[in-house]
Amino acid sequence: MTKHSLMWIACLFMITTALLAACGGGNANEDLPSFEPSASGEPTAQSDSNVAAPTVTTHQPEVAATSTAMMPTSLSPEQLQELKPNELGWIPVLQYHHFGPEPDELTRTPEQFLGDLQWLYDNNFYVVNVGEYINDTMDVPAGKRPVMLTFDDSAISQFSLAPLPSGQMAIEADSAVAIMETFFNAHPDFGRGGHFSILPDRAFSWPDAWDQQQYSGDKLIWLVQNGYELGNHTLDHANLAELSTDEIHFQLGEAELYTRDKFIEDARLDIVTLPYGGYPMGGDDTVFKGFYYEGEFFEYFGVLLVGANPAVSTLSEVYDPYAIPRIQAFDAELDYWFEFIEENPGIMYVSDGNPDTVTVPNDLPYELSETLDESKLNGRTLIRY
Repeated sequence: MTKHSLMWIACLFMITTALLAACGGGNANEDLPSFEPSASGEPTAQSDSNVAAPTVTTHQPEVAATSTAMMPTSLSPEQLQELKPNELGWIPVLQYHHFGPEPDELTRTPEQFLGDLQWLYDNNFYVVNVGEYINDTMDVPAGKRPVMLTFDDSAISQFSLAPLPSGQMAIEADSAVAIMETFFNAHPDFGRGGHFSILPDRAFSWPDAWDQQQYSGDKLIWLVQNGYELGNHTLDHANLAELSTDEIHFQLGEAELYTRDKFIEDARLDIVTLPYGGYPMGGDDTVFKGFYYEGEFFEYFGVLLVGANPAVSTLSEVYDPYAIPRIQAFDAELDYWFEFIEENPGIMYVSDGNPDTVTVPNDLPYELSETLDESKLNGRTLIRY
């Protein structure tokens, strides 16, 4: 079986509603559908007899009433006043690392993470992927605010497996992926997605779970199949500010080649997350716009920074896809920005639900005033109200 064919394998493991009760503690792994890993540790297709029948699909659900595909028409004057769309507004990009029992600046507890998702849902946010944002293809229901969830370093606590008595494996209930899947399935009007910046030679086994390295390919394939993104975090978590141009080429190019060779033949890791936030010397972004390495041309369409504020709309004249800021997910930062969002709703991006129009209020906060770049409308109709 080729690596390319593995991309079309049916889900290797599913999340069930049993996770909902397990997210805050305890372990219901024995109740979860599972998959039978191959003896070699290579990703392998499973026959129906090896895979327990899922009770809840993990693929993106169809949202009928609020889907933008179902609302192609412009909003009425009454709807504009009610929903207050602002497609020039700010968009939060949350940055997560580890998940565990003791919180710090790099660690969120499962309970805190679940609380973050609940706050976002309660405050009318809708999860989109980074690629959709960069490509200006976000499909967000009218009145909803887009948000992006990003995960650095591909740590074990983001996506871990636990053994079942049968010898099969199940997704660990307290891992970030399990918590998200449970929440997405319980709230189909919340969107779906997450951007995982991977270290390919230690994907979801670092720092202390090397026995799980044999499942790295299964996990990466599952993420791609279920609406998540993979991104380039270099081969060795190298600080690009300390490297020569040739060394940067090696770190970015080899990360992608390793992923293709070992896991997913046609993988494209075309969004870079900077380790330590280190930009190439002099702030030069040309390296990301294209280079040749090992006879192949590599180019990147976006760069994620470390901290420290929401991202701007792609329609803003100050938008730079090679410098996308993020909000670090620890208490002090999240408390500040969540409170800011609650107190300044007019500065946040709110969708009009129509991919053919761009809606921007006439009365804008000073941070957004005069920042609309109409050359970026790309044939869409601009609506001011």
